[in-house]
Amino acid sequence: MPGKYLDYYADVADRILPFLAGRPVAIEQRFPGSDRTVYRRHTGAAGDDTWIRIDSRDELLEWVRKYAEGIHANIRSTDRGAWFVIDIDSRELPTEMAKIAAIHAADVLAEQQLEPLVKFSGSDGYHLMWDVPDLPGIDDAELWEMEREVVRAVACEVERRLASDPAAAPIRAAVGEGKPTITTSSADRESPNALLFDEYILKENANFRVPFSIHPTTGLAAAPIPRDRLPDFEPTEASPKRVAREWPMVSLPRHSLAQVRAALEAWRADGCA
Repeated sequence: MPGKYLDYYADVADRILPFLAGRPVAIEQRFPGSDRTVYRRHTGAAGDDTWIRIDSRDELLEWVRKYAEGIHANIRSTDRGAWFVIDIDSRELPTEMAKIAAIHAADVLAEQQLEPLVKFSGSDGYHLMWDVPDLPGIDDAELWEMEREVVRAVACEVERRLASDPAAAPIRAAVGEGKPTITTSSADRESPNALLFDEYILKENANFRVPFSIHPTTGLAAAPIPRDRLPDFEPTEASPKRVAREWPMVSLPRHSLAQVRAALEAWRADGCA
């Protein structure tokens, strides 16, 4: 029996492969007769380097035939830079509230010349991401702290905008008067109803669901969304059939380390980093 999403991944292979090339890959498998997924990063072969790698259409479809449903890639490239990512999770709030925050976050980044790719998570949130292909002189510890600082700064700027956005009234009502609408830690017990801008996913060997991957729990695709389409986007649009039929190939925006540092300086000057 072929993998559940074999036809879908065959249709979108050319669109998803650029996000997998040159990176260790993790897959979510669901075997026949099972109601749970298995998260897998290694091939099972012997040797020093057993990371899963997918660099061709045939390799992608072979894993899907082995019941891969979700596809993740390492944030850190094997031989060059890294992705910067912001994961916005609605948690207990309606997914629409995460979309409102994603719109503001995209604008905050664009104002600092850091245009992101925005995508639906496939479940109850939105992701913003871009590539920094060159990281001269940056070790991993400094990289992860810089990425977390970006998340905290953007969350701070978005927090200010949500305070005066009428559409964010349900968030303010859920968290209570005078309480933050955003937290950057899933372990924050003081803000259980706030949106999550998750800084702690940024760490060594961190993986991130790539654009066009299926989310195994919902069966929806992690669909990239142009900024002008974001306000009207509905999660039901991200069905595999519709995404395969209507969604074009997208490229990941590239920004320099200098641009990231300049943005952080601007946010610090604004009291947000």
